[in-house]
Amino acid sequence: MTTTDIMIHSLSTVTRTNGGGKLTVDEPVTLEKGHLFSKEVTDENSLLGWLDLQSQSTNDHIVYISRTPHRRLLNEIDVTKIETYWMTHRAGKAHISPDLEQIHAMIQSRIHNHHGIIVLEGLEWLVSLHGETTLLNFIRTLRDDVHRTQWSILLPLDELAFSSIWLARFKREAPAFVIQNEQEIVQIELGDEPPTAPTVPPQVNEEGLPELVMLNKLPNIGFTRVILRKRILQWRRMGLDVSEVEPALHMNDDEAYNLYSKVEEKVRTAVELERAIEANKDLLSASELTTSKFRIRQLTGLDEIRSTLESI
Repeated sequence: MTTTDIMIHSLSTVTRTNGGGKLTVDEPVTLEKGHLFSKEVTDENSLLGWLDLQSQSTNDHIVYISRTPHRRLLNEIDVTKIETYWMTHRAGKAHISPDLEQIHAMIQSRIHNHHGIIVLEGLEWLVSLHGETTLLNFIRTLRDDVHRTQWSILLPLDELAFSSIWLARFKREAPAFVIQNEQEIVQIELGDEPPTAPTVPPQVNEEGLPELVMLNKLPNIGFTRVILRKRILQWRRMGLDVSEVEPALHMNDDEAYNLYSKVEEKVRTAVELERAIEANKDLLSASELTTSKFRIRQLTGLDEIRSTLESI
């Protein structure tokens, strides 16, 4: 392993036994700089979960090119930390055509500066547009381009969409990189298992805002950064600004849990206040209702909102 390797926290884990319970802990995995990798992905959620984890745990610049519209990515990853492009024939900001020359030019403009990871999703569509031979030549070009740079390129794909002969040639250019599905590895058998992140968008209220839901508090025993990241994603999907807890992803376990607990109490208060507002919305003006719900999702002014409700 050379100094150009980057240690990143994959969703791979080590399982250890503790009094009959099973815990999972993060294990660093290397994604070597200057190389091209592939990954079989049939469920984009696992890929997005991995991407979001990288954005929280590395200083690398991350570029994600995919067929997924930005509005869906907002529910899955922190788009302020990942440079995203929607591969589409539509013209628009942060859109890129499924044209190999355009994609190549964009990737080249990134890999000659700084350091990072580029994830190019959508090979199934590209092969249907350009054919296996042209796509394989494109991949070989990417392999040559990224060589001796401070970047890595990851190519996720559904292997069933390609011929076995083409896959064998492809794997010689882009060897497999392991990303385990977090649903398979985050297993806690100590007490109640924390709820997994929802796989469908949350319900929205009359104002079009995601409905706030009271989640079970995570136990200290078995608390890991993977579990914390899942909880942060749950909160984000409800429209809550929980940036205050993000530094916990880089703290030791005790400090991380203390910060999580502090934010957890704020969130629980916010959920209770929103329910109280809904129960008394006929007694509030439209501006009071809108302002209060906005502040609740920002987790600010909660004591003031409580005082207002108590004075009704």
